[in-house]
Amino acid sequence: MSSPIRVQSGTARITNALKCRGARARPTSILRRACRLAALSILAFALGLTDVAAQRTQDSNDQGVFLVARRGLSDPLFEESVVVMLPKDEGPLVVGLIVNKPSHIQVRDLFPKSKAPQKEDATAYFGGPVEVGTRSAIFRSTTQPKNAIPVFGDIYVAFESSAVAALAEDSQHASTVRVFLGRSQWSTEQLQNEMAHQAWYTLRGDADLIFTSHPEAAWRTLLKKLEPQPLVEYQPPWDPIPSGGTKLHFAVRDAASCISAAPFPGG
Repeated sequence: MSSPIRVQSGTARITNALKCRGARARPTSILRRACRLAALSILAFALGLTDVAAQRTQDSNDQGVFLVARRGLSDPLFEESVVVMLPKDEGPLVVGLIVNKPSHIQVRDLFPKSKAPQKEDATAYFGGPVEVGTRSAIFRSTTQPKNAIPVFGDIYVAFESSAVAALAEDSQHASTVRVFLGRSQWSTEQLQNEMAHQAWYTLRGDADLIFTSHPEAAWRTLLKKLEPQPLVEYQPPWDPIPSGGTKLHFAVRDAASCISAAPFPGG
């Protein structure tokens, strides 16, 4: 007859573990313990990466993607332009709206039947050269309205004429509504080609770029941030020698450090 199996209670196991704490651990036990610690470390690291990724996703949702024309862009329709990019659908086209080119057309003239069209001096913006007669609006809202497309954060765009007209009549939120004529539009390959030829800078930005009270200054302000600028320039006090020697010149730029040296006097 076999002896009965003894089931040790949880309390007894803990007591025995405390008694054996000073005993010498077996190699197998050490290996298992090391594996457990390694697994816990990897899990904690993975959870940390997940939190960082989630935070980055949230930050990306709060900012939009803008195209900023480089100085070399010679197309008169897009030179000195700042374009907010709209979410891309499954189609082949990429769409955006130029946000820094107010036109000479008053919003009230676009909606003559409206009772209260925004402000008396509200101006429509040139959104781009495609279908210039088409009206659209970018606006802020805490909730997504009907017939509106989310752009980023609390920014939405509306293309339906009735929705644009309703926004134009909203005088209480005039500072956070922009009415546009036309749009900017590329095929995916066309925009990729322009990017490859360095026609545009790309920039993440917030709604202040859209609703700035000084849109005419937006392009130059952004260009100062995007273009490499000289940070330090130093020229020693000695004069060049008549035979053609030049001063030693150091130029430090934020993108790269460049040093050019010519012969010292008498060198």
